[in-house]
This record gives sequence, structure tokens and C-alpha cells, in this order.
Amino acid sequence: MRLSRPSKRRIHFSVLLFLVPGAMCFPQTRIEKEFSAKVSKTRLLEQVQDLVRLGSRIGGTASGDKSASYVVRKFKQAGFKPIIQNDPLRLAFDLKRWSLRVTEPRDLRRLIKHEWVGAYSPSVPDSKSELLYAQDPQKASKLDLKGKALLVDNPVSTKMYQAMAENGASCLLVASPVLERAYSDWAMITDLPPSKTNPIPLFNVSLNNARKLQSVLQDSQTVMIRFSAEATIDSARAKTVIATLEGESEQYYLICAHGDSDSGGPGADDNASGVSGVLEAARVLKELVVSRRIPKPKFSVRFAVWGSEMLSTEQYIRLNARHLKDILGVMNFDQIGTGVTRDCLYFESNDVKYNEPLLRTLERLGEEYAGRRGYWNEATTNPSQGGTDSYVFFPSSLRRLNVPDLEIPSVTIFTGAWNELKAMPQTPGWNSKAWRGPPDTVYIDFSAYYHSSLDVPERTTEREPFNMIGAVKAVGIALLRLAW
Repeated sequence: MRLSRPSKRRIHFSVLLFLVPGAMCFPQTRIEKEFSAKVSKTRLLEQVQDLVRLGSRIGGTASGDKSASYVVRKFKQAGFKPIIQNDPLRLAFDLKRWSLRVTEPRDLRRLIKHEWVGAYSPSVPDSKSELLYAQDPQKASKLDLKGKALLVDNPVSTKMYQAMAENGASCLLVASPVLERAYSDWAMITDLPPSKTNPIPLFNVSLNNARKLQSVLQDSQTVMIRFSAEATIDSARAKTVIATLEGESEQYYLICAHGDSDSGGPGADDNASGVSGVLEAARVLKELVVSRRIPKPKFSVRFAVWGSEMLSTEQYIRLNARHLKDILGVMNFDQIGTGVTRDCLYFESNDVKYNEPLLRTLERLGEEYAGRRGYWNEATTNPSQGGTDSYVFFPSSLRRLNVPDLEIPSVTIFTGAWNELKAMPQTPGWNSKAWRGPPDTVYIDFSAYYHSSLDVPERTTEREPFNMIGAVKAVGIALLRLAW
């Protein structure tokens, strides 16, 4: 009997499956469960704690370099041979220490806590100033402010900041915004323009601290503060750490997270949680391959911890411009450590058409595992929001970087974003069975400690470790289905 070409292809493929152990021969559900069982809550939490203890981890600073060394060590312990990508020189702010206290009236001496210095604030010696409340910064900038500290309700423009400094202000205190369930007793971190020559420091204070100070000042009482800051501002290079799990093909999936705290604060959720997720996914997959529980992957898997959010990603794209076509998909961890209102995994961006195959894989596994013990209660895809590393791989960004205009599937996995709950219209055709909200709306959960002085492990990742665990399991299972 003569076989048709389709029949021959079926026989050849069956023989290949029999002869080659790497060709989808392991039971997928078994190995997915085995991967999930190896994800360690203890490791995930300890890595976040270790990273936060190093400092803000801003690229090019001492803590940023220590963080890169830490990531290198963790990859080596897992059996990888990591490499370091050095980014172009950029101005880096390295905050070493500071103080801000009320000295008069005496009953407010313990008032200020959880404050934070804005990036690019200059160093100042131990100083004392009378505090004024600038309810209208436009008018305050025209006054004789010599030796006075100013409390303002919102960040001021660069022009207004310069005017206040020129009129003699000694420092600026910025109140945190009025947002439900955020910034009441901790400071949202705002910054000054990147510069070596900013004249006066900026201190961010909590909403409650600001309101109390405003009340006392409006009652015509004199408030004296004492403050200091020590920082270095200089050009430096961020360090990105990259490790690869080699596959049969040079094509690869990229799993990444930005290694800096972004805001310049402690950055436990944003984004030590994401870095810990990358390290744990890499460790478990490598262990499964080395122990021969799974074969060498068909496609390589590359893990990257960016030294500086988006800027390091841009440098990676420039350095790899000729080989961007080898990227099969990007899965970016950002803020996988907390969520105020839901226990939900989000997979972004479903409004980008060429993301559909990758997102359908994530959506399916999100549905299959939702509600199971040790996983997540809800999962959904959502439209693009912007503001993280996955967007650097979009065509608009690639064109701006003068590299080949490709359609690289690129998504972000998170459990909370920004600092307040948002409602987004769901993209037509996307309605996960694992979503417990209305089918036409996605409620984007948030972090109460977003870009704040209390984005610390005990307030975020340690309260809800299941967030990091679920994110790592989802990406690991997706890779087992895609790369093997």
C-alpha cells in the first residue's frame, strides 16, 4: 500500500515522539503539579527581604550594584552561568541617610514618621527652619522665604520649585495625595527633576502628618522643623543580569522583571517581588531539567533582571537588535506581591492582536487552576495600561529605538497596579471563566503602598505570599506548555 504524504508525516512524527525524549513525552499535568510543588514560599519571601535590605537598588548606585551581585549569586546557585549587561551612563541618585523632625511645638516632636526624601535632592547639613504652609504655591513663591521650610499639598512644577529656592526656601515638604486606603500614615514618593544642582531638598510626608501640620499652622502656632540629607548624585551604569536555560533552538521566551525599586523607596512589591519571581521560576525549571524530570526544552528560556526599569530593557533591545526575531514571547513580572481588593492574577495586554496566542495560554491555565488549593481565586486578561518593561517590546517603542519593527508577543503578569482601584472596559472577545466580576469590565486591583515609604515586606509580600506563588506557578506552567 502506498502512503500519502500526510500519512508519511504522521508516521514520521510518531516515530520522532518515540525516539526523542524531549518531544512532549512527559505527562503535562503531572509535571505541572511537580513544578508547582517545588515553588518555595520561603525562598520567595526571603529573596524579597534580602533585596529590600540592600536598599532602593536604583541602577548605578551602591545598592543597585549589590542587588545585581545578589541576583548573579542566586542564578549561579541554581546552576546557571549569568552574564551582566552594562547600561549607558545616566544620572543616578544614591540616598544614604536623612532626618526630618518637628522640634516645636513640643507635643509634635514624635509626629513625623515614614517620611522619604525625593530623588535628586541635594545633601544638606543638620538644619533648623520655621515651617510655612503654602496653600497657594503661586503666591508663596513671590514671598521672602529666606530660611523657611514650605509645606505644599501637591508636587510643584520645576519652575515653581526653582522660584521657591531663589526666594530663600530651605526645603520643601510635599503632602501625600488623598486616596482611599492609601498614604494615610505613609508617604508617597515624589522626585525632583534629575540634576546635580537642585538647590533644596524635598521631603515626602504622609497625608495624616501633613493635615496635622496644616491644622497647627492655620491655628497661628509656630512650627519649627529639623532636617538633614546625605546623598550622592553622579553618572553611573545600571547592571542587568541575564541567565539562559538552553533549549534545542536559539529561539526563546524571555522572563523578566525590573530590579530597581523604581520609586527610590524600599520597593518590596515594586519590584523585589518580581525579581524574586524570576529567580524562583528559573531555579525550579533548571532543577527539573538537571534532575531529568523534564527534558531539555525545545525553545530556550532566558531570564533577565533589568538594572533600571525600561531603560535597561531599551539597552537590551539595542544590543540584540539583529536577533529580536528569536524572541517568541516576553512575560514580565511587575508588582506580584500584593492586592487590596481581590486575589486575582492579571495578564496584560489583550488589546494587542498578536499577543493572543500567548495570552490564550495564560487565560486557559488561569481558568484550569482557579480556585484550586495553592493557586489563585481569580484570573483574567486585561487591556494595556502602559508603564512597565513589556511595552518596550511593542512596535512603537522598537521604531523609536531604530531597530527592526517586529510583533513580539509581550505581556505583564501582576496582582496589583498603581495606587487606587481602576475599572477598565474589557477588550471584546476576552472574558475569562476565572473572572468573578462583570464580563464587560475589569477591576484592576492596586497596592496601598505603591511608590511609598512603606512598600516593605511586612506590609506587602509577607501579608499575601500567595500572590507571588501564584504568579510564578502561572508563568512556569505556561512555559512548560509553550517551550517544551
